[in-house]
Amino acid sequence: MVAVVRLLLHWGVLRRVAGDEEAYLGAGGDVLYDVDRHVIAGLLAASRGPSMIDESTGPGRLAALTQEVVPDVEDARNRALRQRLTRLLLEQPVVYHDELTEAERAYLTSQRHALLTRVTQFTGLVAEVRAEGIAMVDPEDELTDVRMPAEGMQSHLTLLLAEHIAAGDGGVRVSELHRRTRELAVEHRSYWRKHATDPGAEVDLVATALEALRALKLIRVEPGADPLVLPRPAIARYALAEPTIREPAARGTATDKSERSREPVR
Repeated sequence: MVAVVRLLLHWGVLRRVAGDEEAYLGAGGDVLYDVDRHVIAGLLAASRGPSMIDESTGPGRLAALTQEVVPDVEDARNRALRQRLTRLLLEQPVVYHDELTEAERAYLTSQRHALLTRVTQFTGLVAEVRAEGIAMVDPEDELTDVRMPAEGMQSHLTLLLAEHIAAGDGGVRVSELHRRTRELAVEHRSYWRKHATDPGAEVDLVATALEALRALKLIRVEPGADPLVLPRPAIARYALAEPTIREPAARGTATDKSERSREPVR
């Protein structure tokens, strides 16, 4: 273990804060490290060592690096399934049953309670179980790099488009989302940034919204000349309540105009 730690120190993943490894080896002390998350995010994560791969072509070698080796022994297979499902639950916003293999679905069905209890116990995440899949929800709303809902025009548009996609029968074409975005930009021009109504602005706005929805596994996009955007079940968690009117406390305050807001409902 010390050899691995020293390699991570050499790579810059760890930075020693206090103590040293020699004292740890002699059972005379401990060591404290800081983790550089930017460095660790850029490291190659492989299930097989590069020296064990025979493929000579680039694509073949990359595929072999992440190829999962199926153990021969049942206990080892179950352990591999447990590790795989735990990793998915922690890394993915949602784990849909239809994305799992037959073996993974069978293991999750039989061991769901034990698996989710263990994840919650060690991480504090709360399981949201639905017929379509499972999401591990962070009560502190910290473990994400894509927030929804969030403040700002782009987030507001993303929520509105999510609602539009969820209501679509059989999916919505990107061209239809462009059209809808132009309408929304006019409707909310008093509150959104001015460039939202510029000709062609809807293209980048929709692309950014779809990127966020896809990262959260709320949609699936079928490629084509005019891609089809299909809602995934978890998109039903997001909706917008009816507008509320907030009158200013008194005349002469920061603004005399009534403020309208649409509050997200999760």
